[in-house]
Amino acid sequence: MAPTQRHILLLTQRAELEAEFKSAVHDVRLRVLSAANGDALGRLLRRGVDLVAFDLELPPAVLAEGVAALDQHRDVPVLGLGNADENWDRLLWGSPLKDQIVVPFEATVLRQHLDQLLERRDFLHGAELVGQSPLMRQLRERILIVAPTPVSSILLTGESGAGKDLVAEALHRYSSRGERPFRPLNCGAIPENLLENELFGHEKGAFTDARAQYRGIFEQADGGTVFLDEIGEMSLAAQVRLLRVLEQREVVRIGGSAPISVDLRVIAATNRDLQKAVDQREFRLDLYHRLKVVELDIPPLRRRAEDIPLLIEHFISELTQDNKSRLEGFSAAALDLLQNYAWPGNVRELRNLIEHLVFLAPRALVEPEDLVPHLGIQPTRHLPVPTNKTPDQSERELIYFALLDLKREVAELRAAVERNASVMPSSTPPVAPRAVPEEPIYPVEDTPYHPADSQESAAIRIPENAAIEPLPTLKDREREAIEEALNRVGGNRRKAADILGISTRTLYRKLNEYDLQ
Repeated sequence: MAPTQRHILLLTQRAELEAEFKSAVHDVRLRVLSAANGDALGRLLRRGVDLVAFDLELPPAVLAEGVAALDQHRDVPVLGLGNADENWDRLLWGSPLKDQIVVPFEATVLRQHLDQLLERRDFLHGAELVGQSPLMRQLRERILIVAPTPVSSILLTGESGAGKDLVAEALHRYSSRGERPFRPLNCGAIPENLLENELFGHEKGAFTDARAQYRGIFEQADGGTVFLDEIGEMSLAAQVRLLRVLEQREVVRIGGSAPISVDLRVIAATNRDLQKAVDQREFRLDLYHRLKVVELDIPPLRRRAEDIPLLIEHFISELTQDNKSRLEGFSAAALDLLQNYAWPGNVRELRNLIEHLVFLAPRALVEPEDLVPHLGIQPTRHLPVPTNKTPDQSERELIYFALLDLKREVAELRAAVERNASVMPSSTPPVAPRAVPEEPIYPVEDTPYHPADSQESAAIRIPENAAIEPLPTLKDREREAIEEALNRVGGNRRKAADILGISTRTLYRKLNEYDLQ
């Protein structure tokens, strides 16, 4: 354990146990609670604790109160100090992050138990699983609940790059099969005529090139876990044979006839809508129901944008362990851009971006213009910039800019129609086309919009003797712009948000505000 990097909480009422524990873990941050107070423990857990050690000689009621405080923090390892009884096992039944050591203990033995628990915790908080958003905490909790169970079929759903492979590995590691083989296979990366061979194996002489017997991954993973990624790409013929493996727990090699018993857990993953594939007769209904005994949905990065700073910190730390980098961090505007980006490639895309910046960043502090070329978006004046405005003011300003662009386009279109009409034969004198300014109406650079003083900043200079027509309110224009944007893209809200220069979350809030659902 690295000094000052671990936060361990000890719950005990015995001074001698406290002294013994402190002596063994002198190089970590240790917090001791003299009594297991649920409220105090809950507050400390919310601040961030890496491991909790319980004195098993605490009164049963106090012990139960302390464990109850961990209900919302199942990803925190627990070490029992003393002789475990049925009460202790019942309180933490099935937890893969539970361990126990007798008292008195040797310092080296205690450190070994602590290191093992912390290593298991670190895997659950690594790579794509980094984050403290409610969605990620819920996912980690479900992994820890499902993994130790005897459930033999699990279906993982989610977009590409969201971390389905890491979730599958976690489900294996925290199960009773954790010491047995873990065999992953991407069903979409192997040609159809070779997939069944990889899965089920073949006998010698089964086909021309079968010079020796081959054991498929189901046999290779006997006692462990098979992870079938992109299960939706599997052929119907292979699906039939897979269903037999799941139901009868046996495989038959290609060219063979004798069934071979296997004991394994099958984790399947897909980024397709399997129910839709079933409706289109591209996936077997019986296999679909057999796979989704337990279903875990891995959230896309755009739904947990609050985890992006933690992911960035994790990737920078991971990539700069043995290499120097000039990258110091991201400006507030750059971080805001990353948190409002849609991330079609999810965590994988973010990691690739950070890897590029760690070694090739044009400056120490990354700015929005350094990110735009890598995110596949066009640089516009709507990029986030540091301001002293509230988020609501900034969002309203972005919508105002979009309205100005929309008004300019309407003016250009009307002028084009008038020019075409002027060259057509008519019984009435032609009307001279209205001049269209080359620059956008109300250039942003010249007349920035200030929500607190909108009449002054958005004023149109009108001759004194001209009649002043009533103008629609800013909210009316806002609503019209949103409706127009949605009409242009056929109701696609993400594209509409891009057109308006606002985040998807802001667009959804505006849709609710104007009852445009």
